[in-house]
Amino acid sequence: MRLEKRATSRFIHARAFIQGKLLRKTTGTANLREAKRVATEWWQDLSVRARRGEILHAPTFTDCATKYLARRKDDATPNAAGQQLLSTGQYRNLRQKEALLRPLIGSQPITEIDEEFLRRLHTTREGATNKLGAPIAQSTIKKDIIFIHSVLVFARDTLRVISVVPKMPSFTGDKAIVKSGRPYLTEQEYKKLHHLARKQAGEPNLNPRTQRQRRSLYYFILIAVGGAFRVDELESVRWMDCHDTQVVNPHGETEEAVLMYVLGKHSKGGKREKAYVMFGGAWAYHQMKAERFATEKETDLLFPESHREGMKRLLKDAGLYQYHDPETGAMRTRDRKSLRPTAITLRLDKGDNVSYRAIAKWARTSPIMIEEFYDQLHPAKAAGEVATFRKRPAHDDE
Repeated sequence: MRLEKRATSRFIHARAFIQGKLLRKTTGTANLREAKRVATEWWQDLSVRARRGEILHAPTFTDCATKYLARRKDDATPNAAGQQLLSTGQYRNLRQKEALLRPLIGSQPITEIDEEFLRRLHTTREGATNKLGAPIAQSTIKKDIIFIHSVLVFARDTLRVISVVPKMPSFTGDKAIVKSGRPYLTEQEYKKLHHLARKQAGEPNLNPRTQRQRRSLYYFILIAVGGAFRVDELESVRWMDCHDTQVVNPHGETEEAVLMYVLGKHSKGGKREKAYVMFGGAWAYHQMKAERFATEKETDLLFPESHREGMKRLLKDAGLYQYHDPETGAMRTRDRKSLRPTAITLRLDKGDNVSYRAIAKWARTSPIMIEEFYDQLHPAKAAGEVATFRKRPAHDDE
C-alpha cells in the first residue's frame, strides 16, 4: 500500500494492489498522520475480506444493470426486417425501474446480493408509500424483484461475475399479491372524457403545437378504447402496420375496422400481433390519415408522443383523475392505462352477450385474465342484474 497526493484533489489518497488489481481510496484528509491511520484501517479491512474469499473488484448492481439495459435497448431497436423483441414503452419501463432502485441497491456489489439482502430490501419497500401516501403494493414490489432477478441472471450468464442467483423473496401469506383491476371509466365517465377531449382539441386561438398535441391525444383515446390497446402496444404502431378492413357482426352487418399489427406483451420473437380497431377508433385513424404530413414516412410511429402528461391533465380537467375504490375504500388514480380496462368493461357491459373468449381474442389476452382482472362488475350491480323476477303481491299465499 502507498499514499499519494494528486494534483486534482486536496486530500491524500491511498493505493493498494490486491487480488491482481489496483484499488484506490481517498482518506478524506490532507494531514499525513491521519491519512496513514485511515489507509491502514482500509488495508486491514481489505485483507480480512480477501481472506474470507470475497471478490473485492466485483462490479456494483448499477454497473451490471447499465449493461443489462444496453442489451435490452438493442432488443428495442428494429432490425432490418422491422422487427423488435421489446417495445419502446417496455424498454422505458425498465429504465424507470432501474432509476427507482438505484438509491436502494445501486452501490451494492453484485456478489453481495444474497437472499437475506433481498428480504431486507423487500421490507424496506413495504415501508415506502406511493404518490397518494398509500403503502407500496406487493405487486409493485414483485416487479422490483423481477427486474433485480433479470439483472442477476444477466450477471451470471452473460457477464459471468457471479456463479449463483439467490432465491427471490416469497410473495405468500401476508405478502401475497391481492389482484385488483386497474381503475377504469364507466360509460358516462368515458363519454365525459371523450367529449372534453374533443372540445379542448377544437378550442380556438391555440398555438399550432398545442392544437396538434390535443388532437393527437383525442385520437389516442378513441383508438386505445376502440382496440383495447395496452399503452406499449399503441406506442409501437407504425403507419405501415395499419390496414383498412371490415368485420361482420352476428347480425350479418358489415362494420368498418382497422387492422393494426402491434408489438404486444405476448409477442414472440419480435412477431407482431393482430389488433382490430373498431367503433370511434376506426374514424379516428381515418382522420389522422387525412391530416398526415407529407413528410411522414411509413416507418414513423402513429403516436410519436407518449401523451402521459396530456392524459393526466385531461383527467384532472374532467374531475376523473382520482378514483375511490369501493372495495378497499382507498383513493387511486387513473392514467393512460385506464383506457384498456375501460374498453373491455364497455364491451362486457354493452355487448350483446359477448363471450369472454371473443373479448379475450380481441383484446389479446386470455379468458382467465378477463374474468379475474378486467371484469370489475360490482357485487351490488351484479345482484341487481340477477334480480329479474317480479315480486309477488302481499296477499299471495301460494
